[in-house]
Amino acid sequence: MQLTEDIYLGRQPILDSEQQIQAFELLFRSGSANHAGIADGLKATSAVIVQALSEFGIESVLGKHAGFINCDAAFLLSDEIELLPPDKVVLEILETTKATEDVLQRCVDLKEMGFRIALDDFRGMHDDNREFLPLADVIKVDVLGMDESRLKEVTQEVIGTDAILLAEKVETQDIFRRCVSLGYRMFQGYYFSSPEIVPGRRLSSSQLIVVQLLDLIRQDAEVFEIENVFKQNPFLGVNLMRLANSAAVGLRTPLRSIANAIVVLGRRQLQRWLLLLLLTEYHHEGSRRSFWLHLAATRGQFMELVAKAEKHQVAVVDSAFIVGVVSVMELMLGVPMESLLGSLGLSDEVKLALLHREGLLGELLSLAQALESGDDGFVARYIVAMPNRSVDILNQAQGQALAWANNIQLEM
Repeated sequence: MQLTEDIYLGRQPILDSEQQIQAFELLFRSGSANHAGIADGLKATSAVIVQALSEFGIESVLGKHAGFINCDAAFLLSDEIELLPPDKVVLEILETTKATEDVLQRCVDLKEMGFRIALDDFRGMHDDNREFLPLADVIKVDVLGMDESRLKEVTQEVIGTDAILLAEKVETQDIFRRCVSLGYRMFQGYYFSSPEIVPGRRLSSSQLIVVQLLDLIRQDAEVFEIENVFKQNPFLGVNLMRLANSAAVGLRTPLRSIANAIVVLGRRQLQRWLLLLLLTEYHHEGSRRSFWLHLAATRGQFMELVAKAEKHQVAVVDSAFIVGVVSVMELMLGVPMESLLGSLGLSDEVKLALLHREGLLGELLSLAQALESGDDGFVARYIVAMPNRSVDILNQAQGQALAWANNIQLEM
């Protein structure tokens, strides 16, 4: 029996003031309908957490970023914690942890090993957290429900420390801006995945070209028709050749034309690349929401892998990726979903999934979003609904999707 058979991994992005990904908080949750969520790690032993990260592959989960892991006193004092890579892990001391002599000395020892220490859910200094403050590399201030006066008061208590200030549970643009002005450098909360729809906003001319290419692929157009669009947009053609050359490593004959690149890459991969390119262009133009590209890639690949593992039809597997990526476009581009669907020419099944979460594709999208938001109840219900579903499938799909998304971001 695997220690992690009932545990799945959740992640929440931690961003800087430009809303670029800096780290992830890693959350360990129960996949059983009979268990409450264990996002704080208290019900998961240190051995389970370490083994779970080993099975996922911490590099795949985090990529180039750091990972914040919740720790109670038992986890801090355990031997297993030393199996984690100190250069990748920030140990987040829960607010319920008492600053005993043993715990404080353990924090000192762990810092000497190279671990960083974060103080979780800070809402003001008191006897239980006072002695942790000099040891903290990051102080996570819980800003939920704080008015301007209280936020300033709490911030003033820690502004003189050497720690980086992280505002957590940021839910509005107003509180985000206040925290930036007060010197906070890192941020976490649902505000960053909330849609900001701009009425009347349209896709740019270059994005419309990508949509045109997607429509040609949907219509199964001839290669020369697709090639002509690329030829009219040299920069896009150069990127296509670069991508196809990467995919063609090992072929004896080098690529000689855009048409050759289209054939080598294949229409399925070309469609995926174009969907992500819609987001990538916005990212390169200075988007303050770059983590959406990572979210789109991870969500699309995760949904496809789950559909494949559950042995659904090929059409469902392929559409699952499309639904996952397109579901993020409304957030990132600020264009209403109805408008996007009209321009992308997607199937009715895909539209129903995106607009109403209907059908198998809608259920897969709801699953992906439940994992991202920590909706343990939905995940548990999803698993028990069918005999061919398991936490193991979710874990494998998540690990592979995260690794793929990290590579995609590096290439783009």
